[in-house]
Amino acid sequence: MQKRISRRDLLRVAGCCAVGIAAVDALAIEPAWMEITEHDVPVPGLPRGLEGFRIAHLSDLHLSSLGGVHDAVVEAMKSFQPNLVVLTGDSVDDPNALGVLSEFCRALAATGREVVATVGNWEHWGEVPRDDLRRAFVRVGAKLLGNESARLASGVTVVATDDFCSGHHDLSSALRDPPSGPARLFLTHAPGIFDELPQDAPRFDLGLAGHTHGGQVRAFGAPIWLPPGSGRYQSGMYTTTKGRMYVSRGIGTSVLPVRFTCRPELPVFRLVAG
Repeated sequence: MQKRISRRDLLRVAGCCAVGIAAVDALAIEPAWMEITEHDVPVPGLPRGLEGFRIAHLSDLHLSSLGGVHDAVVEAMKSFQPNLVVLTGDSVDDPNALGVLSEFCRALAATGREVVATVGNWEHWGEVPRDDLRRAFVRVGAKLLGNESARLASGVTVVATDDFCSGHHDLSSALRDPPSGPARLFLTHAPGIFDELPQDAPRFDLGLAGHTHGGQVRAFGAPIWLPPGSGRYQSGMYTTTKGRMYVSRGIGTSVLPVRFTCRPELPVFRLVAG
């Protein structure tokens, strides 16, 4: 006589299947399933020559080798043709990955577009020599900024800080006499710094950060955990006292190579007259 399957057995089997599907998604599907998000950024008094200026924001690459998600980034560059690519830290966790970083940035800088980078906590924790990191960017025509400001060839002004999470930021140096320009970006890694900006800090048109990974693993739409230095920020667009800022979910993964209901993100911004 055939044994009848109980409801409890069915629920146990269904639960095991659900866990298996979630594990496949988190390990094999989502980490390589990049989402491109597009955003218009109004800039008061924006010159006509900068109307439609595109900025691609990459964060938290955590490069060790190149794979499908990085191929998707390069294809997106060909499609969107950004004028500027910014990397907001945690590009590498180990000095041995600097060659991979240069190879990837060479593709990002194709057709002569500007590439600007900042430093995250993992470059410090991974003991990546600053001079070696700078050379890895410079050899492919990219610029590494930390606790300083610069006016780019496009005329856009960039204020950049070193990492807030690991305590290497220096706002007084970063904000000291930034060059004037028709549009101002504030680049940093850990977004908690935005709530530490002094009252007399100049306003920016767009701030960009990463670090949070959007939580990397989410349950019911909310991150299970956010790293120190995230402050009140998770992901997406926020309004601060000094301007609009965006926190990217990033490209790579940290600690565990998983993402769950939190796909990698490539945000693309378009400057428009506001």
